[in-house]
Amino acid sequence: MADLLPPNAAVPGPSNAATALMGLSLVALFLLPAWLNGFPWVMDDSIAYSGQGVNWMRAKTAAVLVAPLHGLIGYWALPVFNAVVNAAAWLLLIRSFDLRGYWLILPLAVLALQPLYTSAVLVDSWFFAAVVFLIVSIRNKSPFLALSAGILFSGHASGLILASVLAMLVALLFGFRKAMMMPVLAIATTIGVSSFLDAKYFPETPSLGRTFLAARLFSVQPVLLREECERSDAVVLCDAASLIERIRERPENAGRRDFFWDLMRAFPDRFELAAFERDHAWPIIRAAITQMPLETADIILRDFLSFYGTGTRLDFIARLNEPMPEAFPNSWQAQGIWQSDANLAGLTGLRWGLYASLAVALMVGWRGTSDENGRWLFILLLICLANDSLFAVVSGPPDRYHHRILPLIAAATCLLVLARQRRDAATAAQWK
Repeated sequence: MADLLPPNAAVPGPSNAATALMGLSLVALFLLPAWLNGFPWVMDDSIAYSGQGVNWMRAKTAAVLVAPLHGLIGYWALPVFNAVVNAAAWLLLIRSFDLRGYWLILPLAVLALQPLYTSAVLVDSWFFAAVVFLIVSIRNKSPFLALSAGILFSGHASGLILASVLAMLVALLFGFRKAMMMPVLAIATTIGVSSFLDAKYFPETPSLGRTFLAARLFSVQPVLLREECERSDAVVLCDAASLIERIRERPENAGRRDFFWDLMRAFPDRFELAAFERDHAWPIIRAAITQMPLETADIILRDFLSFYGTGTRLDFIARLNEPMPEAFPNSWQAQGIWQSDANLAGLTGLRWGLYASLAVALMVGWRGTSDENGRWLFILLLICLANDSLFAVVSGPPDRYHHRILPLIAAATCLLVLARQRRDAATAAQWK
């Protein structure tokens, strides 16, 4: 009879024991890939988030938050933090939307690849928790959750963009009044935390906003570097174009859009990011838009569609440039386990299974979805598209930029098939 309850009727949630068991099960599931691997999954930038890389050229939030825990358990600190935060987000979703049959969350999380990225020394898994925290803060009028969402959004440079998109969607679908307090508090927290940490740690770090976009363009079209070399007389850019033309032909570099890191390593005394950001990034972007608009649009569209295709790519390569603890060489990752075609195809199968689950949920659950839940569902799906569109423009592959929002698709599926629905005002009148 829970489905027949009028609006605002009290619905008993899961017991404390059930909630604790579900939370522990989620934490265990999220850490399982790291345990099987024998070491947390890492990439070349993981040191920036590990708890020891606060002076690295990345957002500082993760390194500051897990620094005390890093002193105790090393590289395991961030995966443990990720697992607890994401488990808490699922529990909040269960409580806030009265999810029944919530054990279905576990297989859906697997289809969403959430355990793999939660087990990694990365902040990509934070965005699921940040979005859930902000949604629940709006529904429950909780400043604490809004602050928590803002802190999590500050963990990556794209967080402010996605938080702003979410706020605009809430204003559009629920009205500006509902979008004022909690979203604004979350956005202000994101800006405040990022600004404070950037000023306190490594304030001379150059902004790379234009560089990322320029790099994804010249990584595909090295001729843009040659043209900028001729325009500015910066000879290093001609040498950089020649280097990119050579290394982009290697199979392991297929689909890469971040060759500026290779340029830094190849020309450490000549290729300066700060100077490139200031003097060369925007002319390259402008040249790509004005001189080859169709080619640029084609690159962006193909990268967007690649997120949903079969060619799954992972950043968890076997050989890393940054030093790793002794446990890493014995891990599955160091042995190249996840780079095999069979395992990458398995990840594609899981991802497509998630898409299929959403499609089935839309067919069987849409008509019974309440008006409010339908709006939240729409917001979740638009956030996913906004995320993919953003990274198709500024970064392109690897697929972790798409994988990080897959749990939001799992959450949307849960809203369709597990949430207790409330009657609208007309139907509720029968209860008066």
